[in-house]
Amino acid sequence: MSCATGRLESGSPTFSVPDYSLPACVTLIFGQSGSGKTTFAFRYLLNVNAACLFLFDDRGQAAARLKLRPCGTAAECEAAVPTRWVCFNPHVMFPGALLPDGFRWFCHWVFEVCKRGPGKKVLFVDELWQWADARTMPVELENVIRTGRTENLELLSCTQRPREYHVLIRSQATEFIAFNTREPAELDAIRPYWAGVDQAAALPRGSFIAVNRESGAELAGRVF
Repeated sequence: MSCATGRLESGSPTFSVPDYSLPACVTLIFGQSGSGKTTFAFRYLLNVNAACLFLFDDRGQAAARLKLRPCGTAAECEAAVPTRWVCFNPHVMFPGALLPDGFRWFCHWVFEVCKRGPGKKVLFVDELWQWADARTMPVELENVIRTGRTENLELLSCTQRPREYHVLIRSQATEFIAFNTREPAELDAIRPYWAGVDQAAALPRGSFIAVNRESGAELAGRVF
């Protein structure tokens, strides 16, 4: 998951060439409330070597926990790009029932920004099923999942409810990171892609098992 880090500038013209040799990177973290999944996600974001990190923060949790200044407009998002952290709270531009439009706008904008230069980029969305549930898949997100690798863009998401995620996300995941999960329906949603998912039911709080779907390698650890 490491790569050379480039630099993205606000408003820079498109100049990067898509690189089809880069591997896809779609990471799904799941577990019960309080199991440690969000702590893992935020620690990863704080430590990953990336040109830019894009956070869709509709509840303000990321801004509060990571002490980031939220962006509420397109201009503020652009201004934040050189800082490497774009924490977008959609409620200013897309209030109320328009929030799904805010998610679609952000996915499209992120993909376009990623074309400006080299280096790893990460799009983080907590509880992604709110915007792409088991029945609907915004084309803007589908573009990130299917072709994000050409711009070195990783999709990172964490959830309590993997069964609510669209099958495209679960099937295209390159890595699962499981924290304590005992609900049979949630385990059933992951089992077609990871036969060993039932290990998650016995994990104590703070412990996880990660599996790389390409190699099949598993890694156990803990965040607290």
